[in-house]
Amino acid sequence: MSSAERSESGRSSGPSASPLAGRARAALAIALVLVVALIAAVATWVISDRTHAPSARQLSPKVQVAAGSDHVDPFAGLVIRVPEGWRAESGELLFGSTAMSPERAEPAQSDGVVLVGGLTEDLFDPRESDNRLAAITLANGMGPILLPVPGQAVDERVEELSTRVGDGWSVSFRVIPSAPQDVVGPEGALVYSAVVGQGTQRYWLTYVGRPGDGTVPSPTAEWADEIVERLRPVEEGYYAPLGPGAPA
Repeated sequence: MSSAERSESGRSSGPSASPLAGRARAALAIALVLVVALIAAVATWVISDRTHAPSARQLSPKVQVAAGSDHVDPFAGLVIRVPEGWRAESGELLFGSTAMSPERAEPAQSDGVVLVGGLTEDLFDPRESDNRLAAITLANGMGPILLPVPGQAVDERVEELSTRVGDGWSVSFRVIPSAPQDVVGPEGALVYSAVVGQGTQRYWLTYVGRPGDGTVPSPTAEWADEIVERLRPVEEGYYAPLGPGAPA
């Protein structure tokens, strides 16, 4: 990405964009309660260095996603690839229609949550067709609301994506806390949002991970890209084979 794009993608609070509308902030505030409850409800897990080799703790994004299984979200009309070591549940959530979390067995300092759904006017003005702007807006909203920690956004990243439900963009950055606190460690947390599709058929995925270091329960932005690139409409079938030229 050029220096101009980096400048345009954001400053201390994440990539620059117009402020979210009031109802979008309200939806995100409700989502915070949902995400906190989701993370608190599931057990956490850690794969110890003493019992597994480093390669078992850190899989490449492509391998971890490819080794997973498909999940149908009937509300969004999507088939979503659930990566190895993660689980998914769909329903009429307050924010999105599918939530994914790590399959963990004991407390850990590494965790994450993925939310997926159709892009609605509560999140972004449907008259605005720019998926890059939509992704930036979602990332800016998710950062301070899902991670209410004063800090500096670093490692900003903007990527163009191609999927079976349409093209789009992903935006991510790492939030480094400005002062020691209990929610996020000094290594920070990763905020990621992507928007793909066009017209009334647009979809979003948001991933928040701490610290987002590449471990199975807390992967990187490239991992989230792999999930987005494998989105496909339910009409193609639950285990529809990937065709020539499609994302593997």
